[in-house]
Amino acid sequence: MKKFVATLLVAHLVLVAAQAQPLPQAQPQPPAQSQTQAVPAQPQSPLAPAPTVENLKVLVLEGQGSINNTTRHIGVQSVVEVRDENDRPVEGAKVLFRLPLSGPGASFTGNSLTFTGLSNAQGQAGANGFVPNGEQGRFDIHVTATYQNRIGEATITQTNSLNTLAIVLPPKPKKSVWRNKYLWIGVGTAAVVGITLAVVLGHSTSTKAVTITPGAVTINQ
Repeated sequence: MKKFVATLLVAHLVLVAAQAQPLPQAQPQPPAQSQTQAVPAQPQSPLAPAPTVENLKVLVLEGQGSINNTTRHIGVQSVVEVRDENDRPVEGAKVLFRLPLSGPGASFTGNSLTFTGLSNAQGQAGANGFVPNGEQGRFDIHVTATYQNRIGEATITQTNSLNTLAIVLPPKPKKSVWRNKYLWIGVGTAAVVGITLAVVLGHSTSTKAVTITPGAVTINQ
């Protein structure tokens, strides 16, 4: 009888211990990924700039071959005209004038070696404030015109000189030589001298009386 009670008691303790032990909990499963995930958008690359086309024409209107006065620092302003491939003036083109860094040359407004301007309705642009330096010799002014993706270039050659009369002036119209009163005076004097010599040299062989009066020469036979 005692053994039976002891067995029941042990079985009861085992049952109580089993109920007191917590059951293992199931591990949470990660949510299933949707098969239709959104693909991140790729950043769009900027559009490539249009290639530069060299089809602008830069015509030199003033300044080519000019001679600048280095003594008085007087120079000839450079003026250009920008045209397109159809020879039409280009308005609003950016025109850059560049002077040499050293040697014979000049400067623009503010003692700058560059000047930038915009072409007007006639396609023309000039470099303001041009002053030659004190060094003599030839130099080039490089001109670059740009408009949108088009470009054109030109070179203006000038010379610095000490000669105070060196600045190029427009030529004066030539007068007809027959309108020059001094030429007529010279012709008249030469005619009188020639006739007088002829009369004097021929006097020894001629018995003709010769009378010379002011103005026309009269020979009495």
